[in-house]
Amino acid sequence: MRYTSPLLGMMMALLCPSVASAAAEASTPAARQAIDASTSAALQGDARRTLEAVGSVPAEQFVGVDADYRACLFGRFERSGPPYLAPSIEDAFARELLTTYQDYWWHALSAPASRDSLDAALLLRLRSLIGAPADEDWDVVEKRLTDRLRERGYYALAGRTPPLRELMVWHKQTSKSYRVALPDSEYQVDVELLDDFVSRGWSYYARCGRGSAGGWAADDRIYAVVPWLDGNLDSDRFRASLLGHETQHFSDLKRFPKLEAWELEYRAKFTETWMARSTLPELLARFAASQSDDKDSPHTYANKRVLAALRAQLETRGIAATKPDLSDAPADAVRAAAHDVLLADSKRRMDIAKP
Repeated sequence: MRYTSPLLGMMMALLCPSVASAAAEASTPAARQAIDASTSAALQGDARRTLEAVGSVPAEQFVGVDADYRACLFGRFERSGPPYLAPSIEDAFARELLTTYQDYWWHALSAPASRDSLDAALLLRLRSLIGAPADEDWDVVEKRLTDRLRERGYYALAGRTPPLRELMVWHKQTSKSYRVALPDSEYQVDVELLDDFVSRGWSYYARCGRGSAGGWAADDRIYAVVPWLDGNLDSDRFRASLLGHETQHFSDLKRFPKLEAWELEYRAKFTETWMARSTLPELLARFAASQSDDKDSPHTYANKRVLAALRAQLETRGIAATKPDLSDAPADAVRAAAHDVLLADSKRRMDIAKP
């Protein structure tokens, strides 16, 4: 999720569901748990812990795409410097820009304690790349970058997706309008469908392509990453995890403009849970696999608190959900709990805002 102008919210697949395939199912339970742990570490921007997670289980227990994922992580991060991954980009400026960001991502993921200094160094490099004055700040520099990319036939998004600076670049963009029903309101939203990506951002890089941002909300529209949806705009994932999640951001940013990043995610995940049908087990498993107490990782921080709130709400209905992913609770009860928790949270915030 991005939380700096002009972007107001990003949903990680964040984001992020494991790649599903028959081969992946052949990996051992220990290997799958290690992949889940690596996801959580990657979303918190820590390559060392990502490697430790998958390295804690012998390589032979990973099969198919899981084995490829493990090998890619070690190939990408267990080295003295970043690999060069932008040779196929024909435009020289776009190629140099993406290489600059990938270099930054690699170092920031490899040394989380140095993020602030690496952010500052990235800003200096970007100013130099576009010939910007030394006093231009992030907003101005990133606007220059995205404008220059647009002149070259690319669309782009820059800003900060906590905890790292972001760059997403794509070629194709089409517009559609959707009516979205939230737990307490309805919205007509314009959606930009994005495809033919050159860069799907730092979370995609950190996970060797196993997950990425699925979309984000701006002040007047929603953006959807079509490859994350496997091109299926009729899916439960698109309806709940993209439209529902991001429209909740769209609503909250107008109603509660002072929400912290994790609070935006916290509320959007209740709407996503309420709307999910076939994807509900996967969604809850994803929440359970990626939890933290790090506010600079809004998704993982929110996941932990969403599960706790759902569990507490289920208990008020006499349902004791003991499994980490709430899979021992009836799906309809989980959806109803998500609905009720969100409405109660909205009421609490509106009561606080009253004069």
